[in-house]
Amino acid sequence: MATFFGEVVPTFSRAVDDDEDELESPIISTTNVRWSPVVRAELLKKPDGKLPCQILIIAIGPAAAGFVQAYVLHEDYYIVGALFSGLEETDINTFDQMSPSDKTCYIYRSRSIPDAFLCLCKTDVTPEQSYSFTEQLFSCISTESSHFYMSILCSCMTSEYKSDIPVSDMNPPFLRSLKTTKFPGTPLGPYLEQPNLVSGLPAQLLTYAQMMDVKAVLYICYTDSIYPDSSSMKIFYPLLQSTPIRDLIQENPKAEEVLKKIVELYSVKNTMYL
Repeated sequence: MATFFGEVVPTFSRAVDDDEDELESPIISTTNVRWSPVVRAELLKKPDGKLPCQILIIAIGPAAAGFVQAYVLHEDYYIVGALFSGLEETDINTFDQMSPSDKTCYIYRSRSIPDAFLCLCKTDVTPEQSYSFTEQLFSCISTESSHFYMSILCSCMTSEYKSDIPVSDMNPPFLRSLKTTKFPGTPLGPYLEQPNLVSGLPAQLLTYAQMMDVKAVLYICYTDSIYPDSSSMKIFYPLLQSTPIRDLIQENPKAEEVLKKIVELYSVKNTMYL
C-alpha cells in the first residue's frame, strides 16, 4: 500500500494462527548509510550538513550496475559511503561487491568532479526499504543546485511489461524511460507506455525528484534474462551520450573485459545448483 508521499507500506493478512508468527521472518524496512571519515568531516563544515551535488547516477540491479562499472566507473572514482539495506545473519556479503548477493550499495565520488556521485546497487532494494533508502541517501546529498541532474538506471523482466505485442515479438532487451517535468529535452529512449507501472526503489527515487522539482530521468531495461548478460548491460550504451552521464565518461579500454567478468560471475551462480 502506498502512502501519499510514495512510501511503500507492507500489508499483512491475519488469517493465520498466532503460533505461526514465530516462524515468520521479520521484514527489515530500514536502510543505514555510512560515510568515510573524510566525508563526515566535510559534512560537519557544511551549514546544511549536506554534500553539494550536481550529477548523481544511481544504478539498481546487476544489469544497470554492470553497465556503470564497465563504462562509467573508472580510476577517477573512489568510495565515500555505503548504504546497507536489510543485512541479515544469513546473507553473504563480501563488502567489496565481488559476490552477486552483496546487499551493500556503494557511493562513489569523482576526484576530478567533486560534486559528481555514483550509487551502485547490485541487488534490488525491496519496496519496504525504498523509502528509507531514498531518505538516507538524500539526507547528506544536496539537490539544491540549479544544475543538479539525476539519472536512474534499472531493469525489469519482460513478463512485467504490458503491451498488445506478444512477448515473443518484443525482441528483448529494450529500453523505456520516464522523466520529471523539470528534466529538459527528450530522453534517449521511448517513454514507458500506459498502463505499465514502475515500482520499488526506481519509483521512489523518481517520485522524490518530482516532489523536489529537480531534473531526473529514469531508464528501464526490459530483459528476459534472470541474470545479466552482455546484451542487457549494453542496452544502456546510448546513454553515454545523454545528460548527465556524458559529462562523466572517460574511455575504458577494458570495458569489454569487465562485462565478460560480470557475466561469468553470475553464470557461476546460475549453474551452482545444476
